[in-house]
Amino acid sequence: MASGGRGFDEVASLRRSGRHRRGVLAKLAAATSDWYRAPHDFEWIINHRSTRPLTGIIRVVFGTAVLMYAVTSILMLFSDLGPTGSLAIGWVFFVLFTQVLVAARCVFGPIPGKNFFVGFLAFGDILTTSVLLLYAPVASLIGTVLFAVTGAFCTYFLSPRLLVAHLVWTATFIIGFGIRTFLAVMDGEVVAVDGPAVATATVVLLLATVAVPVFAQVAWTTLSNDAKRSVLDPLTGVYNRRGIDSELLDLWQLANKRGLSMAFLVVDIDKFKAVNDRYGHSRGDEVIVRVADRLRRLARHHGGVLARTGGEEFLLAVVGTAQGTVDLGVDVVRVLCDHRDDIPVTASVGMALLREDSALWDVGTSVVGRAARTADAAMYRSKQSGGNSVVVDEI
Repeated sequence: MASGGRGFDEVASLRRSGRHRRGVLAKLAAATSDWYRAPHDFEWIINHRSTRPLTGIIRVVFGTAVLMYAVTSILMLFSDLGPTGSLAIGWVFFVLFTQVLVAARCVFGPIPGKNFFVGFLAFGDILTTSVLLLYAPVASLIGTVLFAVTGAFCTYFLSPRLLVAHLVWTATFIIGFGIRTFLAVMDGEVVAVDGPAVATATVVLLLATVAVPVFAQVAWTTLSNDAKRSVLDPLTGVYNRRGIDSELLDLWQLANKRGLSMAFLVVDIDKFKAVNDRYGHSRGDEVIVRVADRLRRLARHHGGVLARTGGEEFLLAVVGTAQGTVDLGVDVVRVLCDHRDDIPVTASVGMALLREDSALWDVGTSVVGRAARTADAAMYRSKQSGGNSVVVDEI
């Protein structure tokens, strides 16, 4: 009986273990699917507070990496394993010229945009492969390590789908060059290495150029999403209170440095409780998202920042001329009040204007909090007067 009991326990344990493994695999598959399908926010990565100080370094590193491609191309022209024939050498010179132009653009131009990175990935993979095809088998296999450079930039600046496309391309040619080199060894064309060494090199290259970028981007995506959740409002995608604090300080420093005025606008949707009561909370959320989208467009147009600071309340901060910022308050009221909307709403706007010649610039960044409170008080005065208006206070 004891033996039978142990047998039953062992079977039950195996079943639980099997279910556990299936559960782990299911979670892994779900996580992989979420990672692959997740939207990629290039602007968030480039414009994030932690990234902005690194834009100069990113340009230099990017340009230097491209120059390393060029140096490799030059060195291989003097190698017995490099390209032979005038047509092959001419193609290498064309690729070399392209690499120098791209490197100069990276170092001396502005931070590249998303389309530039996509183009770099596509042409980088294609041109690198075309040159490697001109090399002797061993040299072409060793040269595939250059795909790691392309993969590194794709890991941090492009979407998982583009990374997967790059990795499929990379793995295909690494395996192809590995087979090509292995056959050359078997035929006696290459005597410096043996078959097992070629196989080992192929596996190592696959790990370095395929496995490492996947792990790095999964980790990077996780950290990036955590950072976004901590500073962004989940409903509207604009900053929350925590997120806008540092952005306001950056904006204040910009205005102070350039001698510009700075305006703080508190925007509150009028009679929003009535919207929720009549249409329901889901439709109320749609109204909040619509208002946020319109304010976000205004913020981008004026180089400002926007946050959702309460249920139906937003804080918009911009820098510019005094008259321009005052006009913005009128624009906010106008763009939010559109009777063509399925649920039309109005807004009460309070503005605190810190003119470029204000003595409060000497107070320091503490004036930011004072300005936000002043704008909030002005918003309440606008609401008390019936809403759908802007009240401006200078500080």
